[in-house]
Amino acid sequence: MAMTIRGAGTLVILLATGAAAAAARDPFEFFKPSVTVGVDDRRQLDRGEPIARVIPSVAGEIAVFAAVPIHVDTNRLVAWMRRIEELKRSSYVPAIGRMSEPPRIEDLAGLELDDEDLSDVLVCRPRNCAIALSAAEMTQLQRAAADSGSDWKAGVQQEFRRVVLQRIKAFLADGQPALAPFSMILEHSTFLGANAPLFAEYLARYPHAPMTGVESFLYWSKERLAGKPIAIVTHVSMLRAEGDAFPDVLVAGRQVFATRYITASLGVTALVRSERGVRYLVYVNRSQVDVLNRWFGGLVRWFAERRVQAEAAEVLRGLRTRLERGEPPGITEDRPR
Repeated sequence: MAMTIRGAGTLVILLATGAAAAAARDPFEFFKPSVTVGVDDRRQLDRGEPIARVIPSVAGEIAVFAAVPIHVDTNRLVAWMRRIEELKRSSYVPAIGRMSEPPRIEDLAGLELDDEDLSDVLVCRPRNCAIALSAAEMTQLQRAAADSGSDWKAGVQQEFRRVVLQRIKAFLADGQPALAPFSMILEHSTFLGANAPLFAEYLARYPHAPMTGVESFLYWSKERLAGKPIAIVTHVSMLRAEGDAFPDVLVAGRQVFATRYITASLGVTALVRSERGVRYLVYVNRSQVDVLNRWFGGLVRWFAERRVQAEAAEVLRGLRTRLERGEPPGITEDRPR
């Protein structure tokens, strides 16, 4: 009888220990080994404040991690992601539009180069162009300028939209080359390969490795970086999941095209929960930036990292406000969840 009591006591202790371990589950476990959220970070989050910091990266890359507590559910976040043009528009993103399926030139009607970019187009030469264009694309835009006469700016704008549409169609048909900068960005985002290997393979081999449950779309945006407007095309892939170790929603945004500075980028947004049911909006971005490989690259990195860190926290605050305010335009609050 005594042995039975002692055995029962041992079982109770083991169960209690297991319960304590479960209670101590880290809601940010998915982002290891790339990111570890420490005690001071948790205290800041418990106060309702965002955390943001630069994370280790190789030469030529900048990586940032940010998180903020948020009061939204999976359906709310997915609904807003589907209305990306409403979610992202801000002082950092003054113009944005979602592409149709299949994409059409009309989808790009609001996408324009600024005057400095238009002037740069006229003097572009292979391997010597301020805008990220191929030699064939340079020729295409310069021919449009010559053919349009005094209205050359409008001619270049429309031809630029055709160039962007060509890039989009090429991506949808063949993805990005296996040795492209994006492959390195994905490889350096080690948490994805470690904790979501099928999703990482889907991203690496897109469109040749389809994955059940993934919803995807493309959008264009004009964004401000270091005070300059940049035209960017992004491919978004969303995955809902269940299980304590996986985010409720995982969203990957990969750069398909950018006119300046950024040669490859992967942004991962996720909604995760603690054992107490507290939800956090998490954002991890890793980008390859060409100016970091030029003279004074170390000094540029120092300034760029601090600016990116500050802006990441500010952007998350803005996203939280927009998400918590209610459903995106056109969606009613009483829809089934």
